Amino acid sequence: MDRSLLGQAVLRARHEALARKVARYDDDPDRPSIERHQVRRFNEMWAYCLAQVPFYRSWRREHGLPERIDGPAELRGFPPLTKEILIARQDEIFQHGRIRDAYTTGGSTGQPTRYPRGAGEADRRWVDAYLGRHWAGVRPTDPSVLLWGHSHLFGTGLSGRLAQAKRRLADLVVNVTRLNAYDLSEPSLRGHYLAVRRRDPVVLTGYTSAVFKLARYIERNQLDLGQPRRLRAVVLCAETASDADIALVERVFKAPAAIEYGSAETGVVAMSQRSTRDIRVIWDSFICLTDGDGELSVTTLANRLFPLVHYAIGDRVEPSDVVDGNALAFRAVLGRQQDIVQVGSTRGPLDLSAILPVHILKSYPGIVGVQFRQVRPDALHVHVEADRQLDLTDVGAYFVRELRKDHPELIADSISFAQISEPARTRAGKHALFVN
Repeated sequence: MDRSLLGQAVLRARHEALARKVARYDDDPDRPSIERHQVRRFNEMWAYCLAQVPFYRSWRREHGLPERIDGPAELRGFPPLTKEILIARQDEIFQHGRIRDAYTTGGSTGQPTRYPRGAGEADRRWVDAYLGRHWAGVRPTDPSVLLWGHSHLFGTGLSGRLAQAKRRLADLVVNVTRLNAYDLSEPSLRGHYLAVRRRDPVVLTGYTSAVFKLARYIERNQLDLGQPRRLRAVVLCAETASDADIALVERVFKAPAAIEYGSAETGVVAMSQRSTRDIRVIWDSFICLTDGDGELSVTTLANRLFPLVHYAIGDRVEPSDVVDGNALAFRAVLGRQQDIVQVGSTRGPLDLSAILPVHILKSYPGIVGVQFRQVRPDALHVHVEADRQLDLTDVGAYFVRELRKDHPELIADSISFAQISEPARTRAGKHALFVN
């Protein structure tokens, strides 16, 4: 049986829900209509929280919260819900063991966090994800290659083998070929290239760093992706995408790059729509509020066992369609507030968003990965991964020259470089930006 037909048969209810959601967005409502919908859904969800979720009943009493809101911006009057609070109040949130199923974050920046998960939520998250892919011209059962990796989460023994078998069956149903993003050695990159060429997918999805490395491998070796070419989009997930990443990916794969933004606890929150940097919030499922520094808080609007209300997701964004803090689009996802590097300057330690040095270094021929170790506030050690042996003196000179275009006060000796063969990774398998 054709894999796409199998997926359509098994997931019929999801496909019908997706069609309804696509129609809602095709109507192209204006901001006032969108915000009226968001307020109505929030008030319905908040009424459920106060009636059915003990944590939120306590939360309301503790902070004197209202029973309803009249506009999305009023959520800024709610206290931020942080991972630290969720961890500290796990017993209350999981109702002293009555709730067992959970989403779990990888804990790459601290202790893993658990969030209650209810029946039917996977269907709604699937619909949100494929709304974004619809904008990229991709249908749910189109042939797909996924450059990912969470095999370590399956566990060991019989239960682990059963979990992996279940994952393989699910991939078969949705027409996905899964490649290991944890192993990006030269032989594995060769295998990934051959798999993409053989599969000729409609969409390639993966960690930004993994897709970047595959693209660099293909370009460096002047490899042909073959004909016919069905690829409509390359979806970059889980890690910040720089302009250099996007340019290389589009040049090699000759398809638009799309940024997908979300998290384990929320699902897909936003996705590129008309262009890579037009990252549209899925506004009927989320309210995204930003402050003056671009700090993002997310409120879930879809039916969930445990909604997230003014949740401090920990990321910063550059909003491009925002009124009174309510962002309907981002130009970029900038990463976490703590993703700042410091270098020495004639005026003292200079704070830089890590995006800038990553962008500069990935523009240098051969460099495929960058990681930082902050030695002191005025000393930064940079680990670079490359597909060739680098002249680090030349790398350093290039970096200083480019960085001084924006920061002429930079002290060159405050930055040192080392070449590495394998990058450090987070528990979730992502490329770690900072190393100890």
